[in-house]
Amino acid sequence: MKAIMTPKPLRKKRVKFSNCILFFLISICTFTLCHAVEAPNSILKEAYEIRSSNPQKSKALFTSIDKASLSEDDKQLYDFTAAYIQLVAGDLLAASEAYRQIAEGDYSFSYQFQSYAALAAINAATQNWAEAFSAMDFLTENIDKITDPLVKEQAHNAIINFYNSIDEKETVISYGNSLIDGQHSTRFTCFLHMQLIVALVLTESDSLSEERFSQALNYCETANEQIALIAIYTHYATYLYNRNEIDSSLAVLKEHLVDVESTNYPPLLEEYYALLSKIYFLKGEYKLAKEYAYKVIDQNEDAGYAVISEIDAYEVLYKIAEKQQNYKKALELHKAYAKSKSLNLSSMSNKMLSIHKAQQDSLIKSNQITLLDAENSLLKARAQLAQEEENIRKLIYLVLFLTFVVITFWLYKKRSHYIALKNISQRDGLTGTANRTFFTTMASEQISNAQQQSNSVSLIIFDLDDFKQINDTFGHRMGDQALQTAVSAAQKGCRPQDCIGRLGGEEFGIILPNCSLEQALTIAQRCQKEIELTNQSDQQDFKLTASFGVASAPNHAYDFEVLFEAADKALYQSKASGKNQVSS
Repeated sequence: MKAIMTPKPLRKKRVKFSNCILFFLISICTFTLCHAVEAPNSILKEAYEIRSSNPQKSKALFTSIDKASLSEDDKQLYDFTAAYIQLVAGDLLAASEAYRQIAEGDYSFSYQFQSYAALAAINAATQNWAEAFSAMDFLTENIDKITDPLVKEQAHNAIINFYNSIDEKETVISYGNSLIDGQHSTRFTCFLHMQLIVALVLTESDSLSEERFSQALNYCETANEQIALIAIYTHYATYLYNRNEIDSSLAVLKEHLVDVESTNYPPLLEEYYALLSKIYFLKGEYKLAKEYAYKVIDQNEDAGYAVISEIDAYEVLYKIAEKQQNYKKALELHKAYAKSKSLNLSSMSNKMLSIHKAQQDSLIKSNQITLLDAENSLLKARAQLAQEEENIRKLIYLVLFLTFVVITFWLYKKRSHYIALKNISQRDGLTGTANRTFFTTMASEQISNAQQQSNSVSLIIFDLDDFKQINDTFGHRMGDQALQTAVSAAQKGCRPQDCIGRLGGEEFGIILPNCSLEQALTIAQRCQKEIELTNQSDQQDFKLTASFGVASAPNHAYDFEVLFEAADKALYQSKASGKNQVSS
């Protein structure tokens, strides 16, 4: 492979868009003015042409323009530029509304088409999937009507970005390959190859090769597209890592680290730092591995959700703590790792449910339109063939009945699938108990209800004693069995209205509505005894005990976090007192 050249440093600017919005902005920033019939107002033209390269000056010029003095063509350009300026400023709500008015208003088809491309990107970024699918339908149905090659390339970019946003990497590859041999601008060719590289790396495709990376780099170096180059370098390093070429991957990452950091763009930095952390861990350089792992966590500190890079970072950190025999720190980091995995799974589940519902709504709407078209065609046929009116009426009834049966059956199947997916998103796959996200939500509701009714409510947290020793001695299969056995035993000690949830690893919680501290301690002791009783089974090779922490309101505030902290401290007291204890 030819030597990889280092890109020119990017101007430091904090980017606050998702990858979908980022690549959409890049894809349209050099479009020429080819839609106005007359030469546009000179100030407006300059504001439009520098809207990406110098957004501050563009906005200053734009605000100096009196819209009322513009021609009708210039007013359309004015509105389109205003929408773009709002998008660059990060006001997605205002930008979305501005683009929607252009898309549905009395504007040239080219402006309408570009507005739908923007709406597809914005709605995908904000996870407004129904509107995103609607915009995508317009793009795919009308792309062949576009004669301007640059506008058509923008549409292709919007479609590829949309498929990326819903994690349809195979579709990205298929769609990209269908365009690869066409005649395109240098910039679009660069981004097309970059998007294909990203999708092929993420799917670990066998069609990837050194030659393909070199080809993509050549196109993007020619186009002088720095962000695209950085994306290719990052995924080239990932490609080498996946092939176990650790030293080569590290060399690529170190060579381009300064350029990546100069973007100040969190998604790129998180991915880059996480890969560096994993490589340094494999090489035994724990200090550097920890440094980059914490950089990943710092990048995502206030996000409120967990990305794959953060999960990788916590995994590296807890494994380093284990290697250094700092087991208390390892447990703390493993809990953070498990929490990150749980948050990521919950986020992905909610996203897939939303996408699935939007697809359902889109298909239902499409079926309704198809049905209406069929009815109109039949009505015309009836008008033309009056003598066959009876036969046509029977045909209409038959078509309507069959359509109703098909749609009803389809809706039933989709509804069943939706309910099944919802259940999966709320339950822990191993133990069948509530997962952390669902348990936290449910417990918070119980606590709020108890406060409103002035009732007592209690929270129990229990943790299996020496669980790591069970895993290490008997293997993960026995570890899984231990978790399932403990949950079954604890359920015997609970009341019917109590709910158990898995908080992560070997830690569980029980929310007990209308239950005082004394009652909760009794229930915790019953659960403790039930778990101890499992050791009498001849089919159990390991010793199973658990430590319990109990907290109750109104002894503490009616707040889940307060009760959790109090119960967690009590659990720690049980552990410190010799384990297999109940404390409050």
